[in-house]
Amino acid sequence: MYNKQDAVMTHGFAILCMLVLHLFCRTGSDVFGTPLIWLNSETPFVYLFGFYSEICVSIYSICLGYAQYLLYSFGKTTWRSTGKRILKLMVNYWILLAMFSIIGLIHSSQKTIPGSLTSFLKSIVLLHSYNGAWWFLNTYIIFLLIPPAIKFFPVIRLSVRRGLVFCFVFQVGWYLLCKFGFWPVISGDKSVIAFILNELYNLIGILPSVWAGACFCKGKIITQIHDLFFDKLRNRAMRNMILGCIWMILFISMNLIHKAVLNTVFAALSFLLFNIWEKGTVAERIWLFLGKHSTNIWLTHMFFYATLFPDLVQKAKYPLLMLGYLLVLCIVVSYVEMIIERFIYSFKNQ
Repeated sequence: MYNKQDAVMTHGFAILCMLVLHLFCRTGSDVFGTPLIWLNSETPFVYLFGFYSEICVSIYSICLGYAQYLLYSFGKTTWRSTGKRILKLMVNYWILLAMFSIIGLIHSSQKTIPGSLTSFLKSIVLLHSYNGAWWFLNTYIIFLLIPPAIKFFPVIRLSVRRGLVFCFVFQVGWYLLCKFGFWPVISGDKSVIAFILNELYNLIGILPSVWAGACFCKGKIITQIHDLFFDKLRNRAMRNMILGCIWMILFISMNLIHKAVLNTVFAALSFLLFNIWEKGTVAERIWLFLGKHSTNIWLTHMFFYATLFPDLVQKAKYPLLMLGYLLVLCIVVSYVEMIIERFIYSFKNQ
């Protein structure tokens, strides 16, 4: 039931959430643009969508866990295939790194990108970052390099139901461990130990979501829920209306409870709802389009509102216009990256 096209659309959903999170999960003096509706003097209405969109990394992680466990179950997680996957992502990253480093050199009003030669060389091997969203690159690659029998140990050993319970318990335990200071504070430390601890922190943080995705794959949860739901309700409009109501309840609940520790739970439920939703042709095309460009949007969007051009997106002033403007900027860059990437790979095929 969950196929490659569904995965691409889910990536499109996740990247839209990421943009909404970074643009609108802001209050007080940090608010971007000019929101028209405010909940109070500090909080714009659009903040609710920004907070809900904190599920973005968990959605990506669920997709990662689902895909990797599926490959593992078919015996396709070889070192060669993993190496190809990593190299393809890195080529994508290196092209964008070169593009924005050149733009940074031309853009005389700032000196941080590419900065020193040392910073640029470190960025090539992911030891330095010009963009806060790039942290997931390291985490993704490290996860891929861990043997499946180790990274999926709880999913392999436990039943699907117990595996999902384990994900939740692990998430709560990890949250409490960090909240009460049992994990060392490493911000601002440039040592090798600090780097390792930070990467380990990021890796552990995504594991509950990754394992949840693997459990969904192992138990064929999407197919089971889909079949049950469709057997009970034959009317498509009624099905989508019920799913919409459930999603609204989920959205309201997440904002009312307002606890980051439950991110994985809300992300998992959103992942299931999104993939059970019977999308029309237009909706499918939109999500597929966003999914196709999701990697490039992820790797570039922060340049247009935070690092290289911090005020550019805010020129659109209103939330929906800012979101649309950011998407246009990122997608234009994405097409340029794709042209360069095809040009590079054309030499390989000659």
